[in-house]
Amino acid sequence: MGNGPVILLVQGAGRDRLTNILERNGFVVRRAHNGKQAVAQALETQPDLALIDPSSLRIGGARLCQRLKRTIESVPIIWVLDEGATSTENDGADFFLQRPFPPRKLVDKMRELLPEGEGRVLSAGDIVFHIEDRQVHKGGLEYRLTPKQANLLEALMRKAGEVLSRRFLMKHVWNTDYLGDTRTLDVHIRWVREAIEDNPSSPVYLRTVRGVGYRFEVFETEPSED
Repeated sequence: MGNGPVILLVQGAGRDRLTNILERNGFVVRRAHNGKQAVAQALETQPDLALIDPSSLRIGGARLCQRLKRTIESVPIIWVLDEGATSTENDGADFFLQRPFPPRKLVDKMRELLPEGEGRVLSAGDIVFHIEDRQVHKGGLEYRLTPKQANLLEALMRKAGEVLSRRFLMKHVWNTDYLGDTRTLDVHIRWVREAIEDNPSSPVYLRTVRGVGYRFEVFETEPSED
């Protein structure tokens, strides 16, 4: 996938765990291994966000942040701190993330800092949902959802782990409080399952909570970043 937000990842050579996390979540990664490469990549690619791991570099983190801020003034910067390390606001980053941390925490913070519209990508497991394009990528396949299907999937993924009632979904997606006939909701749930489930008849992600509604399951399959 090459149409996601562009992330400038600055870290020492040979460390690719962060790259894997970013690419799995729909980001386009441009790597740099030192300060000079970071500035050159920033000028060339005009990234949407910069993620730096100063502990793996020879240049100081504060100095690198300052150089990047001068080069790409409005681009947010996340600084990855080693466990026990300290930082100050004067170091120049917009957010400091300390190891160990779950991949979801990093991804959520990146989407929060991205410019409006750039972070509209949701992911879970091997599912990547590009909201603006209404496209779901899963297992190398691509599915395009209808507007109602996309609204339904977005509502479920944004509240992953929570049970969403039929009333909530009918109000959120169809803008109605009428519950006399929810077959439309059930049909759309089935269509969404056909896009995101390996076996729609035995769903893993989009689960039915009998008598209540539906829940999008959360899977923390990745260990903490170390």
